[in-house]
Amino acid sequence: MTVTLSGGQTSMMFLVMLRCTGLVFTAPIFGHHSIPTLVKFGLAAALAVALAKTAGATAGSMPLILAAPVELIIGMSLGFILSMGFQAVEVSGRVISIQLGLSLASVFSPTQEEASTAIDPFFSVLAGLVFLGMNLHLAIVQALAHSFIAYPAGGGWPADLALTGAQTIALALELGVRVALPIALVLLLVELSVALLARAIPQINVFMMGLPLKMLVGIAVLALAIPNLVSGAESIYRFIFNAASGGAVNT
Repeated sequence: MTVTLSGGQTSMMFLVMLRCTGLVFTAPIFGHHSIPTLVKFGLAAALAVALAKTAGATAGSMPLILAAPVELIIGMSLGFILSMGFQAVEVSGRVISIQLGLSLASVFSPTQEEASTAIDPFFSVLAGLVFLGMNLHLAIVQALAHSFIAYPAGGGWPADLALTGAQTIALALELGVRVALPIALVLLLVELSVALLARAIPQINVFMMGLPLKMLVGIAVLALAIPNLVSGAESIYRFIFNAASGGAVNT
């Protein structure tokens, strides 16, 4: 099969490819470091071919040399905003880890490429399973398609994208902390109880008893709170995707 493109169509295809590439390399799941770079470029090319016709219908008139970096940054910005759902769930795990005292024994995690505690992989896997269970890998494509309607290819930098991104990131992290607060509060009450017990009975070794007790209670509470964590992660993802796409994505 042979496809012939005119000069304008080639320029449009190039701009669409740049936005798709920026999103694929920063979006959750698609942009994971374990996925080969060649596969990411192949996915970006497939998305560009699928979306080029829609993008061309609303193209702007910005010069190509100026539009190219703008399109790449728009794609990266959209992918980063959509990835904040993962970050918010992982923030919940960090808050709980601090209360459990596990942050004292952080090690390098090959999956996250940074120092993490023993409980962080659980929240990473939970975030990924909820993400796939909600079919949000398909919603990423919906958000990308909608971006060409909201921000036409070649039309320049959208004035409201930076503000939307900043507000979305701030509120997503706030939601992540809120999800972890009930468990963190229970662990704080356990710590206060141990402190009062040590005050009443000075012979008790607080360090020998307090940390194991807090970890046992924390693991038990965490196991009971898994349904709430899942619903909290779903709420975070819905908020992120609706904010990033103006409510055009069904989650």
